[in-house]
Amino acid sequence: MLKKRVLLGAAQGILVAGLAAGCAGGAREPTKEEYVSKLNAMCDDFSTREQKIGEPHTLADLVEKGPRILDAFERAIADKVKTLKAPDDIADQADRLVDLADQQRDVLGELVDAARAHDFAEVPRLVAKNDALNEESNAIARELGADACG
Repeated sequence: MLKKRVLLGAAQGILVAGLAAGCAGGAREPTKEEYVSKLNAMCDDFSTREQKIGEPHTLADLVEKGPRILDAFERAIADKVKTLKAPDDIADQADRLVDLADQQRDVLGELVDAARAHDFAEVPRLVAKNDALNEESNAIARELGADACG
């Protein structure tokens, strides 16, 4: 009799654990509104960081402020946008934003390096490239409704 109760209790325990795992494992897909809200928060964070640093107006400014702007971009945007879950209906746009953030991080790094090297020909080219990446990512963000990013 005791053996039967132990087996029955164990079976019930396994059943309850299995049901609990099934419920916990079925994470729901985020909504577009949740995605956009998180995207807006990231952009607000970067904007605040960037304002504290200040916009570089000269090559010397870029040498001084560029690394801090790059760090702010990495912390607020590039590192976080990769982990942001998007619903299926905007997955392509979200994936493109991740690609653009990676490209922009690379260009910002190259821009800092070019400024340090006093490469007067490379800096304007990289600024233009960064502007184009920025324009595309802002357009996608606006399309999604992430007004803080546009």
